[in-house]
Amino acid sequence: MNNTLIGIFSLLLTALVLQNAVFSRALDITSLLVLPGGRKGLRQFGLILTGITTAAALFAALLNPLISQWENVQYLRPVVYVLILTLLYGIVCFLLNWKKRDWFHDHSMLLTMAFFNCAAYGAMALTVYSGFHWLESTVYGLGIGLSFLLAVFLLEQGRRCMSICNIPKAFRGLPAELVYVGLISLSLYGLVGHQLAA
Repeated sequence: MNNTLIGIFSLLLTALVLQNAVFSRALDITSLLVLPGGRKGLRQFGLILTGITTAAALFAALLNPLISQWENVQYLRPVVYVLILTLLYGIVCFLLNWKKRDWFHDHSMLLTMAFFNCAAYGAMALTVYSGFHWLESTVYGLGIGLSFLLAVFLLEQGRRCMSICNIPKAFRGLPAELVYVGLISLSLYGLVGHQLAA
């Protein structure tokens, strides 16, 4: 029991740190910083995305034995994952429109951006290619969603700090954000112990 908990915690920590090592989630979410609702909207998006990555990783792990039997599965797997995400999106939209119509209409844009995102697809692909069973996949999907939420938070903090700095006109906006993301990426990359090639 103790070894299982340690294994689950290490998977969650791995997903949080290593999947964010090059801050790839942050580069995909630069446009998300203009979501309506400010910090609250970003937090809601992060929570929705965390639920989606967790569910997507679980579905991928459960359907992997069936998909693995197909011929030329390496070519079909990405298409199947996109179809699964689309099917899940349709089911969630139908249920929310039926039961929570007001919430669905207020958050439909966040829901669409969360479903069709690199993190949702990545949660499915990474868990299957790593050979995780359903519990490990669920924890790993949760970690991927939380790492995305961490990236959102770090970018939001960086943008807030840059707004009070005297940045030259040529570097304001996206160039300054890319420099910030690069510095954070290098620090996280060094944190996990990688060395640059000589």
